[in-house]
Amino acid sequence: MVDFKWSESEKKIARRVFRAALETELAEVMADFKARAAAAKVPDDLWSIQEHLDRVRREIDIKYDYRYSQLPLVFGRLLRESRIQELDLAGLADDKIACMRRVASL
Repeated sequence: MVDFKWSESEKKIARRVFRAALETELAEVMADFKARAAAAKVPDDLWSIQEHLDRVRREIDIKYDYRYSQLPLVFGRLLRESRIQELDLAGLADDKIACMRRVASL
């Protein structure tokens, strides 16, 4: 992985894209949690919900790593998952976007 240098304007773009994707995914988790909780019928359903939330939290904590060295991987994955669009990355250097495209294609 190339150690990219991030300009101040690129850092602002990256932060905005990162936050928007994370907030969207967390909103989906909240909606799923509410649906699961509403459907719970027996006490054991609570533990199933808790296990699911624990797993989802670990996945999100791994996926959303806001270290600049990791952002090309993070954004590449988010592109692959269609959580962000390439247009969202407008303003980032071409070499960074090319790297994210490569990651997305994996």
